[in-house]
Amino acid sequence: MKRTFLLLSAAALASAAVVVTAGAAPSATPGVTAKTILLEGTFPLSGPASGYAPIPVGMDAYFKYVNAKGGVNGRKITWKYEDDGYNPANTVQLTHKFVEQDHAFALVGGLGTEPQLPVRQYLNDNKVPQLFVSTGATTFDRDWQQYPWTLGWQPDYEAEGAIYGKYVVKNFPTAKLGVLYQNDDYGNDYLRGLNAGLTKAHQTQIVAKAAYDLGTGAPAAQVARLKASGADTFVIFATPTPTIQGYVVATKLGWKPAHVITNSVSATDSFLTLATKSGSDITNGTLSVGYTLDPSNPVYNKQPGMKLYRQIMAKYAPKQNANDGLNLYGVAKAWTTVQALQAAGKNLTRAGLMAAARKMAYTPGKKNANPFLLPGVSIFTRGNFQYPISQVTIIQYQDHVFQPVGSLIAGRGALR
Repeated sequence: MKRTFLLLSAAALASAAVVVTAGAAPSATPGVTAKTILLEGTFPLSGPASGYAPIPVGMDAYFKYVNAKGGVNGRKITWKYEDDGYNPANTVQLTHKFVEQDHAFALVGGLGTEPQLPVRQYLNDNKVPQLFVSTGATTFDRDWQQYPWTLGWQPDYEAEGAIYGKYVVKNFPTAKLGVLYQNDDYGNDYLRGLNAGLTKAHQTQIVAKAAYDLGTGAPAAQVARLKASGADTFVIFATPTPTIQGYVVATKLGWKPAHVITNSVSATDSFLTLATKSGSDITNGTLSVGYTLDPSNPVYNKQPGMKLYRQIMAKYAPKQNANDGLNLYGVAKAWTTVQALQAAGKNLTRAGLMAAARKMAYTPGKKNANPFLLPGVSIFTRGNFQYPISQVTIIQYQDHVFQPVGSLIAGRGALR
């Protein structure tokens, strides 16, 4: 089923399309009129990764907020997103539609490593921005010279995996790791990072690895193998549904690992609460990393960014669970999108947008800092450094709240 969200009516779009004002981008710029900017994206609103459905809703809420304040350089954002079910074939079909029929100005926030990789070459060949993809696959930042029209946003998976490895070496030097990971580029990024962080001297701490294929059911056999290996630390590099299933299966098997590490893309209170309600008793103590404010943690309620986030959600997405961190993730990503559009100027072009996105400097302590990120986290791209967000902190889950553990870590530095 297809779901499309528009911030402007079709009538408004039709009338705006024929209006040309002084200083506006030329009509040859796809998706841009004197009064509107068309942005589109694919997200798994159904299927095995549908837990991520709140992200485009959060983006929608922030774009509405910006439009209500006058838009970007006199133009209002039209935001459309459609369901690809986390199926790359659907992503390809919808992406061609966005470019060839809808004539979108840019594709923003498209979710998933496996869905976004097959459309990257096509978008680069057609010089269409594939901006701030919702995946930390390292290639979306590392390979920016080969794919100049593609850019990530969140901390990359290899660096995150390396942080876990370094943390294990320092804090659990005799632990036996059993790793559950998704059998694709997404899971392999994490696994490479973990090995790099452990260094050769500690890589033997991984006593078992079990890969699963998304959409083939609960990874019961894989978790059973990890338990049988004698592992005392459960490392989960998985998307939300198999992550939840992994927690539940481990409990049903009677496995009580001393430590659980879960990748950031599945480490939200919503997911772990669901795992607990489904029968798991090992969610408390889960370690992960964070870089955005966490709406489920009251400690952030006095932060200006959290106050603004709740105001935006209350007005523009009142039926959504504002305590779900994925809504905030969407708001934070939309904030960055608006900043890049603003920096691209009134004579908006696709090349101008990418140029602005590749020289961002939104730093803490300044008015242009992203208010929805953890204090101290910056958004920075310049020259050969094209990892927009690279700072994280270790967080630990206890009774529905992730608490920060220690100070900020420079994620890319974890690989050096």
